[in-house]
Amino acid sequence: MNHLCQGWVHDILETEADVVCLLDPKLHIDRCNPGWDRFAAENGGTGVSSADVRGRYIFDFIPDVLVTFYEQKYSTALHSPGWTGFDYSCNSPEVLRVFHMSMHPVEGSYLLVVNSQLADQRSPLPARNSRVPESAYVSPDGVITMCAHCRRTRQEQQPRTWEWVPQFVRDPGRRASPGLCPMCVGYFYPSREALPH
Repeated sequence: MNHLCQGWVHDILETEADVVCLLDPKLHIDRCNPGWDRFAAENGGTGVSSADVRGRYIFDFIPDVLVTFYEQKYSTALHSPGWTGFDYSCNSPEVLRVFHMSMHPVEGSYLLVVNSQLADQRSPLPARNSRVPESAYVSPDGVITMCAHCRRTRQEQQPRTWEWVPQFVRDPGRRASPGLCPMCVGYFYPSREALPH
């Protein structure tokens, strides 16, 4: 792909403020734009700079419970003549953010992926019920189940109850197992009744 980074693809990779990456035909990260590095730095991402991720398989960065969804989206995008996309959340402990992922096939089965921020709610997010102790979210072996999409945490004794617990999002040292809350199952897998947690 000698001439890929010429023309409009080059312009997007070099000038776009949004978070952009280019995936090769095997869905490995070929390159990222400066917006990728800026977002990683602003959000405390370690080991995810463009230099760190180049050549890595994109599914190394996607929780297992979302792989089927993203496989379908990437496949659809690669076989579509223009832009395809969907909205998703990418929350921090203090900020609710909504992004739109736009994907466009590029010559040679490459895929250009642009993540544009749509909303940024800086007011506090609704937190867990303060009457519920943190221990209610922790399994006997010390693991919490956090939704891979919205990042709410499941109560162990009430598995259909998922709540926003900022300290679990904030603390990367906790042992967390990715799952999908019922709301996100409906969003990502509308034809499925349930997924394993």
